[in-house]
Amino acid sequence: MEEPADSVRGGAAQGPTAQVAEIRCPMAARPMRLLEWKVKPGSLVNVDSVLGLCVPIPLEKEPGSQPPEQPKRLPEKKLKSDRAGVVKDLCCLLGQVISPGAVIVRVEECSHPVVMKGLCAECGQDLTQMQSNNGRQQAHISTANVSMVHSVPELMVSSEQAEQLGREDQQRLHRNKKLVLMVDLDQTLIHTTEHHCQRMSNKGIFHFQLGRGEPMLHTRLRPNCKDFLEKIAQLYELHVFTFGSRLYAHTIAGCHPL
Repeated sequence: MEEPADSVRGGAAQGPTAQVAEIRCPMAARPMRLLEWKVKPGSLVNVDSVLGLCVPIPLEKEPGSQPPEQPKRLPEKKLKSDRAGVVKDLCCLLGQVISPGAVIVRVEECSHPVVMKGLCAECGQDLTQMQSNNGRQQAHISTANVSMVHSVPELMVSSEQAEQLGREDQQRLHRNKKLVLMVDLDQTLIHTTEHHCQRMSNKGIFHFQLGRGEPMLHTRLRPNCKDFLEKIAQLYELHVFTFGSRLYAHTIAGCHPL
């Protein structure tokens, strides 16, 4: 048998990214005796992680009733966490009787500062599957709201992480003594059209489709583009952008040595 624990969020321990939650014995449960801890301070827990094993305390017999010859021990129950984080305190001793609603564990909740395709990179929690007890989607706490990698839009980081990465990029540019140069693709480095002139030479022209049923596109590097990129790359850190789709940009970058 499994016993989901109740939790109450406490105040911030280290700013907005360090919330401490009190995980309590379920109010609907009968008093239970703690048999074994499955975690310790510093342990990483996820939703449904087992915190400890308990056994319910048998109800007292009414006066005058005959006690059973061999009292049956009730089956053990698992106390589970309903959130992800790091265990800070174990609030009960082994052998202690835990009353309904009593605090059993304090957990510093994970703020999910880095999320990749719905998975937290810190605790591994699948944020898309987090649900409340009534079956409705739970509004999970995630500070990851900034996309940092052009080629991986599913990777999101928190504002704090983004600022730290930005400072590291700035320091790297200072060390390399370079500035960032943003260069547009279309009408600057390349020219792309849906119309292909059969009388033109195919030398240096790349033909491709972005998807099944999409029109054929024809792309050509503008004159002296390669020489320009080789020389300018020695002075600047180059980034290219386009008003076209992400798939278009990735296709061009993968087929031309930009």
